[in-house]
Order: sequence, then structure tokens, then C-alpha cells
Amino acid sequence: MTPDDLFSLANLLPLPIWCVWIFTPHSSLAKRLAELLWPWGVLAGVYAFAVLMASLSGGPGPEAFFSLSGVMSIFDYPWPTLAGWVHYLCFDLFCARWMVNDAPEAGYKLSPFLVLTLFYGPIGFLAYLAFRTRLVARPLATSAL
Repeated sequence: MTPDDLFSLANLLPLPIWCVWIFTPHSSLAKRLAELLWPWGVLAGVYAFAVLMASLSGGPGPEAFFSLSGVMSIFDYPWPTLAGWVHYLCFDLFCARWMVNDAPEAGYKLSPFLVLTLFYGPIGFLAYLAFRTRLVARPLATSAL
């Protein structure tokens, strides 16, 4: 399987989950998807495979992580780029999962934060945290993160 093939497959898994959470946040399917862990396990497995393939296919070594130009050089190769992309897919979706579980009664009020998280990851999460008290009846506990 090529990095392009795996990229296409990895992109397919999160999309239905995002669509359900954004467009039908009160549905039983939305709640059920927020309880599952296997989609993140699949993405984590794809990530691990991409990292393994990246390490076997050559390219920059671990020292590349210590400078911006080094990190940029990592993304000149398909397998590390795929690993980076799947990392985004997995963690942005996991962050959204936490938001859906944290504010199960927020309904469509949660949708803008999910869209922001889908496209801009941490900005959506930060916006959620900023407006969380309007969506959740209980105060933020540090242990909940």
C-alpha cells in the first residue's frame, strides 16, 4: 500500500463521525460515536505504521525535530507527511470527542466549535474552553482534561 492509498483511507474514517457530530449532535448515533474508542485505535495504528515506514524509508533523522527547518525537511517525504497528517486527524477528532462527551446537552451550540476544531484543531478547542461555561452546567475540573 502506498502513502497515497493510506492517506485516502485515513481521511475517510473521521469524516462520517465529524458529520454526525456537527449535523446531528443530539442523535443517539452521535452519543454512541462519542463512546467508542476503536476509530482512534485505527487512526493510531495507521499512524504507527506510517512512522515505521518513515523510519525504514530513510529521510531526516530524529535531529530534524530540533529546528523549524529540520521539521520542514521531514515533510519532504511521503511517509512522515502521512504520519503527521494522521496525527492531526486522530488528535483533532479525539479532542472533538472530549467536547461532545463534556457537553452532551449542548446540541447545535456545539457545532461551531466542532467545525473550528475540524479545520483549525487547537483554535476550536480553545474557543470551546472559552465558551464552555455557556454549554456545560458544571465548572471545568483539571482532572477532566
